[in-house]
Amino acid sequence: MSPPGVQATTHWKLAGWQSAQGPLYTIYDTLIHLDRYTEEYTPYLANSWEISSNAREWTFTLKENIPFYRNKQPTNYTMTVADVIHSFEINFFPPYQAGIPGLAAQSTTDPRHFDVKNDYEFVWKLDKPDLTWGYWMSDDRRGVASKAYWDDVGEEAYIDDPIGNGPFTYVDFAINQGLLVERVENHYRKTPEFHELQFFYVPEEATRSAMLYTNEADIVSIARSLHSQATARGYRIVNSTTPSSYTFMFIGGMYDAARPDGYSKIVPDFVVDEESPMRIKEVREALNLAIDRNEINEVFFESQAVPTTHWAFPPWWQHTDPSWSAYPYDPDRARELLTNAGYPNGFAMEVYVPPPITGLPEIGEISEVIAQYFEQVGLDVTLRPINSAQQSSIPRNREYSRGVMQTRFGPPGRGQLVRHFKNNVNWRQEWQQHQEIYDFVDRLEAASDWPTLDTIEVEAANWARDNHLMVPLFWIVGQVVVNPDVVASYESRHLHMGPSRHHEYTVPVYK
Repeated sequence: MSPPGVQATTHWKLAGWQSAQGPLYTIYDTLIHLDRYTEEYTPYLANSWEISSNAREWTFTLKENIPFYRNKQPTNYTMTVADVIHSFEINFFPPYQAGIPGLAAQSTTDPRHFDVKNDYEFVWKLDKPDLTWGYWMSDDRRGVASKAYWDDVGEEAYIDDPIGNGPFTYVDFAINQGLLVERVENHYRKTPEFHELQFFYVPEEATRSAMLYTNEADIVSIARSLHSQATARGYRIVNSTTPSSYTFMFIGGMYDAARPDGYSKIVPDFVVDEESPMRIKEVREALNLAIDRNEINEVFFESQAVPTTHWAFPPWWQHTDPSWSAYPYDPDRARELLTNAGYPNGFAMEVYVPPPITGLPEIGEISEVIAQYFEQVGLDVTLRPINSAQQSSIPRNREYSRGVMQTRFGPPGRGQLVRHFKNNVNWRQEWQQHQEIYDFVDRLEAASDWPTLDTIEVEAANWARDNHLMVPLFWIVGQVVVNPDVVASYESRHLHMGPSRHHEYTVPVYK
């Protein structure tokens, strides 16, 4: 797979990068599991949970006597409420988790805000209603670490030799090389059938393909344009069990100098580019109409991707509007809008070109093609290649006032559109700033019943679309190539983590 943007042996060292966490779920389990097929909440370490009528208290009952594992075997450490509280603190709060302190503070500002009944039952008290709190306890987010082991050996030793409740145990890890784990014998939940699992972090497309063809790797993520070559050689294409991610472009320039950035700090010496064309709604609409999404879909995804209608709104949600449709390809209208906005001869802009990323190795090539569409409607485009870290640092430092940047996110769970608006309010960084977004976030976070939450989400989606805040592109089903002589079955809900989860269910070919 492509190297994750941030790499570590523990969740709290990943600075909140969800896309980087997949391999760690081999080592760590979570309280709640999002089913691979239905996306319904099901128990993992939690035996059960209840939500209060005001959605401000979540009562969890944990499974008892679940061990932390090391060297393929149970240790003397077992999971209790103390481990859950400790894990929440180190995963979401400074000084351990320095990446996104505002993430957990959306519903509780105190990592010790618990009413502990006994070692296996507690009430999680939130500062505000949150029907989706279970999401933060699920295997889309963070695993549970052992407090007793941490106390015995210290943080650095824990990082060097981690333990968790997952179905595999740690063996070895090297930055930009990979992670090696071994199966737990008689795991409490599911003993894997493969004895060993090795992740290779390989940035080069050609090298990943070669590893497949030389039997060095048996499940490989490569660009879809190369899939036909693989199937011609007898390899098999496997889809994610659910849509994995959506890709879109952030539009720069919509900042307010008076507001702090996503870390609640004023950016030093920042001056708003009041003349940025990106601040004009007609320009943003023109950018959307300039792109031939059908052609991109055909070339890069064999027409299997689904053009998005609204930035983060999954088409399979029930609370949608049947009138929604994707942006059409209309370069003439795009030119007309640019003229009406005062740019008949276009303007200079930047298209940032990201590196290959898990789940979407084609992202850089797609960005380059979109730049050509922009040029065809008269814009003067400069391509600017960036690395993974710059995808966060550039918006955080407000360095792209006249540019667009493509990325991809995993699909939000129901009620989690607020999480995606959090990219604009007190999250990793603020990509844009609009008072309306702040207002929507306040309303979304105050909702204590699902009908209210659903209604606000539709309203927020429509406002974002009506103002053309983003460049929505596609919903994508993750795909990998597998060696059918080794892998009989691999079924995983990839998200944007790539082929890195649920390998305890991967079935080998027995000979």
